[in-house]
Amino acid sequence: MGWLQRLTGRAESAQQDVAELLSTPRLFRVTSETVSLDDRETVRRWLRELDPDLQQQVHIRRPWGAIAAVSDRREPVGVVMTDNEGRSWGAYVPGADDSEQLTPQQVEDVMLAALTSTERPAGPDWRRLA
Repeated sequence: MGWLQRLTGRAESAQQDVAELLSTPRLFRVTSETVSLDDRETVRRWLRELDPDLQQQVHIRRPWGAIAAVSDRREPVGVVMTDNEGRSWGAYVPGADDSEQLTPQQVEDVMLAALTSTERPAGPDWRRLA
């Protein structure tokens, strides 16, 4: 699934239909915790507790692609997705320009929708990333 899996060091055959919390507590050290898609409360907790100092990311892998909420020291939490053709997409506030960030509630809504959605979640404007 393209750059998102290269970013996380995951193989193309990464397990689907799971949610995963990735943390980087030290340089070159990645830890992960995986739960099933029906564990909404754990995913919600992860999203609310994302720590940019640990470079944490919440990934949800589905047959239609992988979606990730990424914490960053410079920006608020963002949402990115790769589809099965390897194209990368960013989630943006509907009708706004690229500088307006999703609110924490919008991030949570799109990520929780991904747990049950049969296609990429509706709600945000999905814009192709270069």
